[in-house]
Amino acid sequence: MARSSREAYKPGYPVLPGQPLQMERPRANLLPVYNLIAHRRIRYTRAFALLVACSVLLSVTVSFLITTIIAKNVEVLAAKVHLNKLPFHGLVVFDEQKSLETFSKKVRFPGDMNRIEYAEVESNLGRLCLLGAGYELPDDTIQLLFPFEPLGKSPKPEVSAWVDGNPSLKLEWPNIILPGTGQTYPALYGWALVNPASISNLTNRRPGILLEFAEFYMFDPMNPAASPGVSKFFTGIENNAPEGATVITPYSGTISLKRATKGAFSSWQFISLIVLLSAAAAITCVLTVSFLGRKRSLGIFRVLGGTVTDLRRSMALEAAYIGLPGIALGVFAGHNLARLLETGSILPGSAYVIAIITGVLTLVAGVWMPLQLIKNANCDQLLNNRPVYVISNPSCANCGLCGGI
Repeated sequence: MARSSREAYKPGYPVLPGQPLQMERPRANLLPVYNLIAHRRIRYTRAFALLVACSVLLSVTVSFLITTIIAKNVEVLAAKVHLNKLPFHGLVVFDEQKSLETFSKKVRFPGDMNRIEYAEVESNLGRLCLLGAGYELPDDTIQLLFPFEPLGKSPKPEVSAWVDGNPSLKLEWPNIILPGTGQTYPALYGWALVNPASISNLTNRRPGILLEFAEFYMFDPMNPAASPGVSKFFTGIENNAPEGATVITPYSGTISLKRATKGAFSSWQFISLIVLLSAAAAITCVLTVSFLGRKRSLGIFRVLGGTVTDLRRSMALEAAYIGLPGIALGVFAGHNLARLLETGSILPGSAYVIAIITGVLTLVAGVWMPLQLIKNANCDQLLNNRPVYVISNPSCANCGLCGGI
């Protein structure tokens, strides 16, 4: 049995007997219309289109250059910090015992956190940093963590040391253990291991923690690059160490250097933000003037059935057509200018991502005000060239005494 017309069409509301059938008119795809309007506006407002494109191009180019400069400086400075080759996995020295207790409660380290004593002294070898971690060393023995050439012609040199400002308190180690072949520690020049009892009477000793990873991680401090997964733990240690603490890890200084370098270049980032806001302001002025110059045509479009959404999509599409070439040209210009500045042949990928995001944000910030004007304008305001307001108020359409655009 054939279905009736009421069964064939299923409206989204109940149909009562005797009422005419009402069908919802399907909405047509107006993208070709939007394209036509946008292209015609760009064609007949070339000066406006050029201003918008140049604003986006400038914003993207500056963002690309600044991001590249920051990234390259961080990379160059961080490369100067070499990975330390340590006889232990990590070390943190504190100014006071209270800081050590706070650090121990805050940080979770997958291994042993052995407490030690640390002291700095003057010696016949120069400045020495003594670690009281040589529990198996006799009191008269010192283990140097750096290459050492015997002083003079003495067949059996010894190390003598004293506290800075108190030469009467003298320490002597007649026996010296030198690093073996292939196990030198150039990054720890001036450091040595001694028995804790040797420095227990020093007044300038400080508390410290010696970090040793659990065997499960199979971490080799002589080759830290072979265990990249442990770097996150060292990052947490550096981030949680109190101010004034001495932190030594295989990545010692790299994390802190990157953080300090980014802070030093914050002024460049501020310049990039100023350029973005200036470009967005220029786009806002251009598109607002463009909107004001075609109030009547937009009002006619509204009378013929165009909705506020149609007008806003048309304006947004027009801005996109003008801005996208500006983004592409800005990335291209920034890429080539960065090469001229000798910032390196390999440019960071972050420069491309940030530059594109900056261009999009410039466009979005620039079109916000014109889109708000379209949203708050009715047919009467458009056709009769009455003021339109960015912030809508029901009484504004029939008043206009407080200004408007």
